[in-house]
Amino acid sequence: MAVCLNKQSTSVKWALLRNGPRVFALLGKATPSGLTPFTPEDVPTGWAVTAEFGCLRLERLSGYEEVTGDRLMLPTPFSYDYGACGPNECPDLTRTVFGLLPSELDELIAVLRHGSFPVLGFSPTDVRCSISSCTIPGYWPHVVVSNMALCGNITSLETFLRIVISSLPQNHLGVRVPSLQPVIKKMLRLMVVQRRGIHYCREALASVPAGGLGVK
Repeated sequence: MAVCLNKQSTSVKWALLRNGPRVFALLGKATPSGLTPFTPEDVPTGWAVTAEFGCLRLERLSGYEEVTGDRLMLPTPFSYDYGACGPNECPDLTRTVFGLLPSELDELIAVLRHGSFPVLGFSPTDVRCSISSCTIPGYWPHVVVSNMALCGNITSLETFLRIVISSLPQNHLGVRVPSLQPVIKKMLRLMVVQRRGIHYCREALASVPAGGLGVK
């Protein structure tokens, strides 16, 4: 039986929550130094970092969200696979959190690759999306678009998918590669879903006065 977040006896991190029909991932509590486990005491005062349809957001939780028992499987240096695992494990649950399945994202990147890039990236520490400036937590999947790090070569999953979608009318990708049409349709649906919260930017938390997080 699922337990509400504010009734948990332990901290929560990298877990899936349910609130009515909405299912999303709670990555942890946002602090200026990075993610920490989210505890029931953090509900009224802390910013939660959540993931839904590949988008990373800062949002305030009510405490009535149910902890489903499912957890996230994230990339490692040896495998770029990711997903949701647990009693409710299924492909749609992985899409709900990450936007696309690993196989769908891999197919998209393979079609767009010229030379050695783009590729799926891995980092054990936080990195920044070079376009949106959002913080990408360590181990979270992202895309590397070149080998020129000084010029900005990392994009979040959300940013990467938005760029691909915005270019569809010009490059006719779905027509040139018919096998991608199902993936493109999924991406188009992702971009019209309303997300809660604001972009996760760790540096923004450092400018909030002490106690400011508790003000609604």
